[in-house]
Amino acid sequence: MTRKIRIQFALVLVVLLLPISLLAQENDMRLSIGIPLGKYGKFDHNFGSADESNSPSFIVQLEKNWKPDFSMGAYIGYSGQKQEFSSSEIKYKYYRFGAVLTYELNNWLSDRNIAPANGIEMYASLKTGLSLENKKSVSSNLDSSNVQIFSSNKDNDLLIDLGVLLGSRYHFTDQFGIFGELGWGNAGFFTIGTTFTL
Repeated sequence: MTRKIRIQFALVLVVLLLPISLLAQENDMRLSIGIPLGKYGKFDHNFGSADESNSPSFIVQLEKNWKPDFSMGAYIGYSGQKQEFSSSEIKYKYYRFGAVLTYELNNWLSDRNIAPANGIEMYASLKTGLSLENKKSVSSNLDSSNVQIFSSNKDNDLLIDLGVLLGSRYHFTDQFGIFGELGWGNAGFFTIGTTFTL
C-alpha cells in the first residue's frame, strides 16, 4: 500500500473513531477483537488450480451505547490471500473500515419466553463500509535465451462492505468476555474473539 493510501486510511479511521471516543462514558463502550474464519465472496477467490494460502484475518470494533438495546460504532479489519500457480502468484490484501449498528436481542427474546440462560447475551449487527482491495500479481517466463524474466502488476480497488450478523457473548467479569458471530460482514462465516467493556 502506498504512503498516500496509508495516510488516507489513517484519516478515515480518525474520523470514524474520534466522535465515539469523545462521547465515551464509564461502562458505556465495548471493544471487540475478533478472528474471522471461513472466507467467503470477495475475500475468497478460490482458484481451483492454485495453491492457496490465507493471511491471518482480524477485525477490531468499537461500539457505544446509543438507545435502549441499541449500540453503534465503527470497525476496522484486515484479510489477505495468496494464490500460487506454476509460474505466477497473486496476492490480495483487504483493508476494511466502516460503521456498525447492533441490536441486543435478550429483552426481545425474553418477551417471547425464549431468553438465553447463564448470562449469555444475544445480538444482531448490521455493518456497512468500504474495503480497499490491494492486488499484486507476479509472473515469470523464459525468454529466447532461457533466462527467467519476472514481471509484476499492482492494482487497487475500493469495494463496498456490507454484512448482517447474529452473535452471542459471555462475560467472565464486568469488563471481559468472549463472543462468537455467524453471518456475512467480518470476512468470514464465523468469527470468534474477545470483548472488553470500557
